[in-house]
Amino acid sequence: MRSRSSLTSERVKKDAAFRKTMEYATLLAKASRIGSTVYAGIPSHQKQHALYRKLTGEAMTWLKFGWKETDVLEWLQQRYTPQEINIFCRRLEEERAIAKVSETEEQVITHFKVRMNRRLLRALRRGDFSMIDDRPHIPFSINNMLNL
Repeated sequence: MRSRSSLTSERVKKDAAFRKTMEYATLLAKASRIGSTVYAGIPSHQKQHALYRKLTGEAMTWLKFGWKETDVLEWLQQRYTPQEINIFCRRLEEERAIAKVSETEEQVITHFKVRMNRRLLRALRRGDFSMIDDRPHIPFSINNMLNL
C-alpha cells in the first residue's frame, strides 16, 4: 500500500518549486482548446482520437515557441484540410495494420512453440528421444516459417 503524499494541490499551484509545471499546465489547457476547435471542424467520418491528440500536441509545441493562440489556430486550420486529414488517417490505418500483423506473427510463433513442445512431450512419453537432437529452431518471422 502506498503512503499518503504530503503534496497538496494548493502547494503545486502556488509553490515556486512547481512554477514550470503550472506554466506547462496552462499551455496545455490553451493547446487543448485550440485542438478541440480545429477538431470540431473536421468531418465526422474522419474524426479519430489520435488526430485530436496530434492537434493538441502540435498546438502545444507552437505555444512553447511563443506563437499567439490565434496564429496557432489559423495555422492548424490551414494545415489540416480534408486532404491532409485523409493522409493522416491512411497512415494511422497502415500503422494499425502493421501492429495487427506483428501481433498475429507473435500468436503464430507462440502456437508453433506450443505445437513443437506438445510433439516433443508425446515423443518422450513414447520413449522416442530422437526429437531432442533433431528439433528445429523456432523461427522468428512468418516468412521463415513458410520456408520450413
